[in-house]
Amino acid sequence: MFSAMNQHKYLDMIEIQETYKDTLRIVIAEAGVSDVVPKISSEEEPNEALRKILSESKPIEVTDSSARYEIIFDDYIAYAVTNESYAGGIEEEYEGGFARVYSKSAFLNYIGQGTFATEDYPGPFVHYGFCCLNQIIDVVAERPPTVKLKNA
Repeated sequence: MFSAMNQHKYLDMIEIQETYKDTLRIVIAEAGVSDVVPKISSEEEPNEALRKILSESKPIEVTDSSARYEIIFDDYIAYAVTNESYAGGIEEEYEGGFARVYSKSAFLNYIGQGTFATEDYPGPFVHYGFCCLNQIIDVVAERPPTVKLKNA
């Protein structure tokens, strides 16, 4: 299902929650460029040059017809949500696009240094990443998530 998620132009995180007994549930939706150009008043944006740019820009949004993916990790070691404006900064290696599987990352480094999780306990684990419009979601787990397409 990661390959289907990677076919979209944009993804947006709709929901993230911890559920019963260390289960992590993430809902990510396909987003697209709107056909509607917003009207920006001088009260909303007093800077005329910026108002002109904004009034010529189309928002990226999730609609009722957007594909939605429910991603469930039945058990995880750690997860983090980072504002996409601050993500990155080290050399990373991964497969995929917006939905990724990492072989090298700062988050894997953190797991190695900040937890006692190892290949021996709890066992081999993988770093999964989801790059959304406003957030980057990183999850380290022993097993891959269950991913379901909720609508299309």
